[in-house]
Amino acid sequence: MLGRLPSVPLVLLLWQLPGACEGKFQAGPIRISGPKKENHWKYVSKFGYGLGTGKFNLRVKLQSPRTISAEAKLMFEVFLDEDWAEVEAMEDICQRRDKARQRREIVVNPEGEWGEWVNGSLAQSQRPHIWYFAISDCDGALQNFTHRLRFEFKATQDTGSEFSIEMGWMPLANFVFLCGISAFVWKFIVQTRSFSRSSGSVHPVIWTLSVAIMLQFIAQVFHTIHLWVYAYDGNGVKAMEVLSEILFMLSQVTQTSLLILIALGYTLLQSKIGELDLMIPMCFMVGVIHIMLVGFGKIKDDASYKYHENEGVVGWVLLVMRLLLYVWFLWAVQSSASEGGMKLQTFLRQYRAAGSLYFLAYPFIFIITKCFAPYWQHLVMAVGLMSMQMGSNLWLASLFLTRGEYFKVSTLSASSLPGGSAGRMVKED
Repeated sequence: MLGRLPSVPLVLLLWQLPGACEGKFQAGPIRISGPKKENHWKYVSKFGYGLGTGKFNLRVKLQSPRTISAEAKLMFEVFLDEDWAEVEAMEDICQRRDKARQRREIVVNPEGEWGEWVNGSLAQSQRPHIWYFAISDCDGALQNFTHRLRFEFKATQDTGSEFSIEMGWMPLANFVFLCGISAFVWKFIVQTRSFSRSSGSVHPVIWTLSVAIMLQFIAQVFHTIHLWVYAYDGNGVKAMEVLSEILFMLSQVTQTSLLILIALGYTLLQSKIGELDLMIPMCFMVGVIHIMLVGFGKIKDDASYKYHENEGVVGWVLLVMRLLLYVWFLWAVQSSASEGGMKLQTFLRQYRAAGSLYFLAYPFIFIITKCFAPYWQHLVMAVGLMSMQMGSNLWLASLFLTRGEYFKVSTLSASSLPGGSAGRMVKED
């Protein structure tokens, strides 16, 4: 673990280098026109602009069919966030263009080559706004069957920044948290080594916490690299972004599983995992579900309704899962308390209170985030989740590596006492 730390200053130094990005870059396919009315108007992308005059660029290319008889002129439409809810609510999709703040023709090259860039700008002086971009063929410029186009979209702020307004503070926030977790990892390693020397070994709960912390640390490094590259090409390293989110999720699953395992009595009522090994496949399943949710969320990454990573169905599923795990945690604490003495019950009351803060943190952050304007939601959610995880790291590290109440009532104290189990009867299975 120590071997990774010297690379962190280099990453942080690289992060401070100036970027040369052309802007946010979004590319993908759209299916437009044909007999279905809903295919005559398609959402393309969105971008949050700060104060000043931002720029946008769009071009399209025919993919299927490969050629058409003559060039077709579609409409490129720009909508303000204040109108967007009303726009999406319109059943007649071709009436949506009446709400557009800007409309421009965009030409489809008949030979299947890229068309000319459509360039535009948006100015605002009162507050930031998120702008939505769409393409329509309500005038029937294409023949009456579905055409598949590929688009490329670029956007930049007045300052030249490639970050949409909701992402504007993320580089700084990510930098601060990477510095924080780097310092924490170093301190955690020092304390773990000291604990190992005094007790003669490192307990499995400490190893499990180490895994969770390193997963989070690697996730933070990957996300930093992704943002750094994004500052240059407006696209970033998608693989690192996805891996970062998966590792961050697995870090949370690992800590959640550890909290429940201890609540069920591991290290408190029994020194070995015994029948609690049934938790392992269950935790594995929870981890797989979280990974699947990350993948599903990435499919909808630039959806019009998505202002942060846990937006939409993914966020609500995570909220329900977290509440179900919390109910399991409360039941486990109550069950263990009924089998222990006064000291154990006193500790479990404190453990339940601290654990409740962790389990309820995500539901609280998720709901509170919705109270903010869309261009603040990404920052609030990201900082909230990073703070939640860092707070959990600090609490569990203090719990396991100091000789406090947990040390006194658990089997962690047994290995530091000659021959024994710290004066308690501890079940071995």
